[in-house]
Amino acid sequence: MINTSKYIIILLLFLILQVIWFNHMQLFGTYTPMVFIYPLLILPIQKNESSYLVLAFLFGISIDLISNTGGLFAATALFVVYTRKIYFLISKNKSQDFENISIQNLNLLQKSIYYFTFILISQILLYLLESFNISLVLSKIGFILVNSFISLFFFIFIDLLFFNPLKK
Repeated sequence: MINTSKYIIILLLFLILQVIWFNHMQLFGTYTPMVFIYPLLILPIQKNESSYLVLAFLFGISIDLISNTGGLFAATALFVVYTRKIYFLISKNKSQDFENISIQNLNLLQKSIYYFTFILISQILLYLLESFNISLVLSKIGFILVNSFISLFFFIFIDLLFFNPLKK
C-alpha cells in the first residue's frame, strides 16, 4: 500500500507539472515536452498490472479533462502501461528472471533507450489519434523526433535528480 500511494503521489505531481507547466512551455517556439508518461514508465513491473492500467487511465483522463483533448492522453497512457511489459520481455536476457527486472537496475544508456522508445511511440500515437491521418504524422516526423529528444532530456534530468546512482 505504501508503494502504491508513493506512485499515486508521483502521478499527481506529474499531472500537475504536465498540465500547468509543460503544456504551456514552448521550447524554441514550437516544442512542448511530454513528461506525463515518465511516472508510468517507472512503475514496477508485475504479472498482474490491472491496478496500474486503472491508474494510467485515471491519470490520462485527468489530463484530457483539464486539457480538453478528448481521450488522447488516456489512450496513450494505457498503451504505454500495457506495452512496457512486452518491451521488457523482448529486451531481457535469457538468464534474467522477469520478476527481478527493475528500472532502477538499468544503466543510463539502457534507460535512455527505454525512455526514448516509449516517448517516440507516445508522440506518434498522440499525433495519430489527434489527426487520424498517417500521412500527417509522417510529414511531422522531424518535429516528433525533436520533441521526443527534448522530452528525453527532461526524463534523464528528472531521473538523475531523483534516482542518482551516486546517492546509493
